[in-house]
Amino acid sequence: MSKKPSVAIIGSGFSGLATAIGLKRAGFDDFVVFERAEGPGGVWRHNTYPGAACDVASSLYSFSFEPNPNWSRPFAPQPEIKSYLEHCVEKYGLAAHMRYRTEIAATEFDERTGVWT
Repeated sequence: MSKKPSVAIIGSGFSGLATAIGLKRAGFDDFVVFERAEGPGGVWRHNTYPGAACDVASSLYSFSFEPNPNWSRPFAPQPEIKSYLEHCVEKYGLAAHMRYRTEIAATEFDERTGVWT
């Protein structure tokens, strides 16, 4: 991408990916997802301690437009949630929009132009 994108999404956890997928589904392709880690998942990529799992019923812990009927347990473990988010990146064609290993240290709003940098 040689020009600045119209939309910058910071983070590739559930919220960031939901935003990106929503933009794609609406036919909007001019966005980038910035993620400081080496892949998607947000806290589900970072929190790998023994026993890490969802505290919400797995059947409810997925996007409404992409339900996962294959959770192995009633409260999904971290590796499955991370895999689910990676699946969503692939299924919804987000790879070209992802910028991994890219930390956003600051943002600034220009009142005069109405633009974030």
